[in-house]
Amino acid sequence: MEFNEGYRVFNDITRAERRSNRLVVLSLAFMLFSFLCCTYVVNRVNESAKNNFYLLDSGQKLATVRVKDYKRAIDILCEGHVGIFHELFFGLEPDLGFIKRNIEGKALFMVDRSGMRLYNRLVDQDYYEDIAKSGYSIELEKDSIIIDYSSYPFRFRFIGKQKIERDGETEYRNLVTTGYLMETRSTPNNLNGLKIVRFDVLDNRDLRK
Repeated sequence: MEFNEGYRVFNDITRAERRSNRLVVLSLAFMLFSFLCCTYVVNRVNESAKNNFYLLDSGQKLATVRVKDYKRAIDILCEGHVGIFHELFFGLEPDLGFIKRNIEGKALFMVDRSGMRLYNRLVDQDYYEDIAKSGYSIELEKDSIIIDYSSYPFRFRFIGKQKIERDGETEYRNLVTTGYLMETRSTPNNLNGLKIVRFDVLDNRDLRK
């Protein structure tokens, strides 16, 4: 009798140990499964983040482009920087506050002293005051941006037009510019980490109607 009771106790202990071992194995399997799932998700997120390219203007995200080719990402960044600068500098409204915010507060951080010299020359000529007084609204129309990546700094050419509207009438002015793109330190005012240098306006003539 005592033998049977001891045998039952021994069996109970053995079964308890087996259950405990199964629980340990299941717990380890669950932990391994969770780890693998987390690793997979993190890798997918990192891969997605690497392939997402953000074009920024003064801290504002203007566009999100999904790219896997590094060269294509550089092309998007450079074209975007040139396009945004021209929009800020040459797209004007009859409002001096608006003009100063766009040019002094944004565009001039994207270009070297060549852009500042052009801006100061136009200020001295009362160009912006004349726009404000006359009620001109100038919209920039981009035709193409050509960038040469064969040598550094990257030379670019912007080709477009200025659409000038006043009192229901529309005129056009040609706009062809050139300059070079250089990498620079990213700052709160220039998050793209690029700067236009040796900027020059090649053609800004009125176009015939």
